[in-house]
Amino acid sequence: MRNGTTLLLLAAMALAGAACLTSWGAGSASAASLEPTDSGAPSAMVIFPVGEKPNPKGAAMKPVVFNHLVHEKKVENCESCHHTGDTVACTTCHTVEGKAEGNFITLERAMHATKIAKRAKGNTPQSCVSCHEQQLKRRECAGCHVLVKPVRNDAWCAVCHTVAPSMTKEQMRQGIAGDLPAEQNEELAAETVLSRKPVPYLSPMMAPYKVVIDALAKKYEPSVFTHRRHVNSLMERIKDDKLAQAFHTKPETLCSACHHNSPLSATPPKCSSCHTTSIDPKNPDRPRLKAAYHLQCMGCHKAMKVGRPKNTDCTTCHKQRAPQRAD
Repeated sequence: MRNGTTLLLLAAMALAGAACLTSWGAGSASAASLEPTDSGAPSAMVIFPVGEKPNPKGAAMKPVVFNHLVHEKKVENCESCHHTGDTVACTTCHTVEGKAEGNFITLERAMHATKIAKRAKGNTPQSCVSCHEQQLKRRECAGCHVLVKPVRNDAWCAVCHTVAPSMTKEQMRQGIAGDLPAEQNEELAAETVLSRKPVPYLSPMMAPYKVVIDALAKKYEPSVFTHRRHVNSLMERIKDDKLAQAFHTKPETLCSACHHNSPLSATPPKCSSCHTTSIDPKNPDRPRLKAAYHLQCMGCHKAMKVGRPKNTDCTTCHKQRAPQRAD
């Protein structure tokens, strides 16, 4: 993001939106401790549910702390989010009720829409959710997320919809009325960002070194799964990924990629505890054990573009048994 062309673009856009950016104060010590952005925008800010009828008790959503610095480093230019070309706050056009300036697209829809029609002219808008879903298609994420889809529950929402506990009711009222002083907004956002700590993932050394899969060993020898190597590879790929750090909220989260229907645990049950060698009459839609193994392993390898083994190369994972001689 920090090449010369992009910096010139950012500078031009910053001048175009000077009325917006210059309204932000320097903030207090907490805000000043965050790394500054290239564009001159605040490093972090609180997005309030701004509406025509400001009511702290009846607000349609909790505030969201947007880490501008992290996102600025990941996008090509400011218009990735500011799709009109104006570097103004999202709530200038999108409010709780919707307004003409934003084609009556509400704030909730602007931030969460996933099916966005491509524009014939200009930039196609992105929502927070649609952008994040695109990130899940990256190679380092796709191996797990092609199989495991995030559950949009309270915990999922709370990753973004959270703010510093020091925020007062009066600040909330001012925020959703669009009247909160910029320096207070910036301070609340910085306090929240600085309070967040990455979740410590489980160490690969805690996982079994190898796992022998022998439940189906008839035609082939048992398959030896290099468990620790796979866990370590996944962790290495996402160790510096801010998006993964934000949404992987439990140390055992990575285990759920393979142990997908088990409660989060450092010692999850074996696949055979749910998948049987033959169709279970009580659960006819549940894949048999052989199908479960192949769907999981091959699905991950295909999504991550792992070159080998090929899906048709059985003996890479299973050495074929020597034919037994008749006595």
